[in-house]
Amino acid sequence: MATNKPYVRRLALKHWTLTSSSGIATLTVYGWQVWWGVLFSWQWWLAQSMRLPQKLGMATMSNGLFPVWLYRGHIWVTCHTAKSDDVRAKGAKIKPRYSAKEQWWWEFSDPSIHGLMENMDRAMLGLKQQHDLTWGSLEPTKKRTTKKKATGIGVRDNRYIPQWVKIHVVLRDKGRCVYCGESNIKILEFDHRKAWSKGGSSKDPLNICLGCKPCNRKKSDKDWGWM
Repeated sequence: MATNKPYVRRLALKHWTLTSSSGIATLTVYGWQVWWGVLFSWQWWLAQSMRLPQKLGMATMSNGLFPVWLYRGHIWVTCHTAKSDDVRAKGAKIKPRYSAKEQWWWEFSDPSIHGLMENMDRAMLGLKQQHDLTWGSLEPTKKRTTKKKATGIGVRDNRYIPQWVKIHVVLRDKGRCVYCGESNIKILEFDHRKAWSKGGSSKDPLNICLGCKPCNRKKSDKDWGWM
């Protein structure tokens, strides 16, 4: 005899909101407060939810109270018998909702390293890198143009960097020097965040960035953070 699966439903963004003031966050579902607490607690749960469902509280709906979960950045409501594994099964094929601006480090880090922080965050959370998502969405013509641009940019100290790494870095850094924002391709170079002479990899996009010649000469063999 077949058994009914527990009720698990993902809520659209229009049905829930998170507001924060003076470091205190409040989550409302259908206009009813479900959770409130320190903003950092929400940000921690948000990160943890990329791997495992986090139970937040109870939501008041027209037909009673229902458990509320946070999983893969989405809010879910379930029946009382649903467990963490049920939420995971339901959300397995749902695209994670990730925004760098919602992460704890956004307000406390220099804007010049937001891209680096997001890459590290995505790597630790098991999410696709932004440049992978961007590359997959490009039209064939745009892909050819990007490949050509990546080929035309030099490499500091002439250390070999694979073409696929160059393409990812150009997409991620949006064709600009990460130090000053320069976009002139004639003076842009690929640079190692951790110096090649100190063991920095040339085949890891997280260790490669775009820098203009003046900034790279100033940086010399110092590691990221020289500014």
